[in-house]
Amino acid sequence: MWQKVKNKLIYWMICAVVNSARLFPHAWALGCGALLGRCFHAVVPKERKRAWRHLAAAFPGLPEKKRRAATRSMFAALGRNAFELFKMMGYSSAAIVRRVEKAEGLQHMCAAREKGRGVICLTAHLGNWEILPIFMRQQGWPTAVVAQVLYDPRLDEMLNGFRRRHQIVVIQRRQATRDIIRCLKQNHLLGVLNDQDTSVDSRFAPFFNQPAKTPIGIFRLARKLGTPVVPVFIARQPNDRHHIYIEPALTLPHTGDEETDLQASAQLCNQVIEKYVRRFPEQWVWFHQRWKSRPEQAREEGGR
Repeated sequence: MWQKVKNKLIYWMICAVVNSARLFPHAWALGCGALLGRCFHAVVPKERKRAWRHLAAAFPGLPEKKRRAATRSMFAALGRNAFELFKMMGYSSAAIVRRVEKAEGLQHMCAAREKGRGVICLTAHLGNWEILPIFMRQQGWPTAVVAQVLYDPRLDEMLNGFRRRHQIVVIQRRQATRDIIRCLKQNHLLGVLNDQDTSVDSRFAPFFNQPAKTPIGIFRLARKLGTPVVPVFIARQPNDRHHIYIEPALTLPHTGDEETDLQASAQLCNQVIEKYVRRFPEQWVWFHQRWKSRPEQAREEGGR
């Protein structure tokens, strides 16, 4: 009973914030988001301490004072992203794309699409990632995203309704494989956030010098369909505009040994994500339990 009441309160609060954000100038909305993000930092000790630990492990030479400042900045960045998303819910696709100041490497996406086998866009929870598929769709490229089902159907519909209004195909994770294959065969771009520890088919690969459970489903599909995997990232700049970075398609290994190739692909995935997290550390979600699963636990479970 209490959980239902709590979910309703959260939903109503988000609706109120979305409607309020539409009344503010864009810069005000970002400022409010940053302020609330810092307030949130103060009231979630578990997430705050986890972010400290992860930053300490990833950047062992970072002084404690700077690590705490980076944690505060991360929460502020998440607040900005959330309020920017609320603000953008009233924007046209063209208005959203105007928030992107620069896109580097568009030629790599063009080259990948020319193969006619779709493109898997490998990305991470870095910057305001919801802008990426809208930008790609505005270039004239049919675009789909794999979406996690949210705990509240109303919030799920709010977010996915926003995506669909901008002509983004939404594929729910629980029905992903069939619909993903269809989209790729139709030469769609497919956006995949591949930087979290989840229950899907994964392999352990180094991420900031620690073994991290890394999903490998996209690499199985790439092998099966011949689909290029193109790293794509977005980061907020000091002027609150966004830059998009598109890398050349990953050179995936094809040794003839599928397991060896999948393991190497997971490592390539983490290397390119780590590169951008190191470049923009305050824009990644450090309180996610990225290193929760351990290889020894996986071996024990596999042996039962």
